[in-house]
Amino acid sequence: MIPHCLLLESKNTKPIADLLKEISYTFERVNQFEEISKTLEQGKFHFLIFHANDLINENDPKKLSELTTDFPQTLIILITDTSQWDLTASLLKRHSVYDFIQTPVDADLLKFTLDRSFLYLSTKLKSQFLNDAENNLYKRMVEIFDWKKSISHKENENIAADIIHQMNINLFQGSGIGTLMSVVSILISKSKLDQEEKNYTIPKPVMDLLSENYEAAKSMFDSMSISQSIIDDEGKVNRKESPTKLLPIIESELKNLSEALSIKAQKINLSQIPISAAGKKIWLDETKLSYVIREVLLNAIKYSKEQDIIYLIFFQKENFLELKVINPAYQNDDGTNGIPEKFESFVFEPFFRISSVVDDSYAKFEQFRFGLGLPLVKKIMDQHQANVQIYNIENNFRNENTNDICLTIRFPLLEEEN
Repeated sequence: MIPHCLLLESKNTKPIADLLKEISYTFERVNQFEEISKTLEQGKFHFLIFHANDLINENDPKKLSELTTDFPQTLIILITDTSQWDLTASLLKRHSVYDFIQTPVDADLLKFTLDRSFLYLSTKLKSQFLNDAENNLYKRMVEIFDWKKSISHKENENIAADIIHQMNINLFQGSGIGTLMSVVSILISKSKLDQEEKNYTIPKPVMDLLSENYEAAKSMFDSMSISQSIIDDEGKVNRKESPTKLLPIIESELKNLSEALSIKAQKINLSQIPISAAGKKIWLDETKLSYVIREVLLNAIKYSKEQDIIYLIFFQKENFLELKVINPAYQNDDGTNGIPEKFESFVFEPFFRISSVVDDSYAKFEQFRFGLGLPLVKKIMDQHQANVQIYNIENNFRNENTNDICLTIRFPLLEEEN
């Protein structure tokens, strides 16, 4: 994944903006220190980058400490020179900044520092998630071994049920293998041998049911084949195309999903690609991106409700083209809404599910299954040297005081070759 940066723009950081473009990292700019907090609230950034000489006010170092507390998923990288060693040491000591880069900065040094910091950030977020999971497991164990409960053994029975439930979700729930096995059982019990004991007769409803679930099971195996091909493919996309090639891919998938949209009478609003991006290039593999578009659209469709509108909006920002897929956020099984912040990076982990409910109405449209959809989306976007994130945003489309889920894909824009 390419880190997404927020740059405090000044004459001191102008070379950094050029270097970020050179290494194809996506970034946005703010002009004033006071704008940083508001911008971090509106989007998701891995890094905040600024120059030590741009800390003008006495309260700026204190505000940095507040930013690290308020936005723990954003690391602060300081650009400094030999005249600012005291300030740099002080900020590092107080953990107001995570790392620093001494001028003059070149592309290799910047990329090395950001890559190393991003690895730390990813590890930190994963360790926090694992700690939460371990704490929940510990509480569960305490409950299990509570002597009052151990007498009845009810909790132990629940654990076995939970394990079976998870297996059922990942492999057997809904149409497909599980139902096919059930239908075969019905087929065996309902078929009748003729008097000559040479042929079996099968009731038409049973045969129809068998055919329907055979197709569902075949679709499941096809999905496994596609998933395996993507998992095994380690190559980067090396074909450059105009961003305008994205529109026919999206329109084709919208046509493929028209029946899925009709299930809950939903609509999709698609914007045009900004004219300013049309003269650029992006890395583009049409087949792989069709998988991505199908998955993110289908997720938005499945987790939206009756007559909801899903927005697909293109923006050009700095050195990248951004595609946002926006749909309403609803309550999850645990009472949270949409994508809880602590899960934003873990929805891209294999088999991770926020909701255990599987809606079988959409099974025939799925190309990825078993909790592999978003992990494979991330894999494909990595191959495109692009970035994908998902998070909650405030509702700015429906004039309601609610949240939306926003999945954002960022394609670095490449200059046309002469």
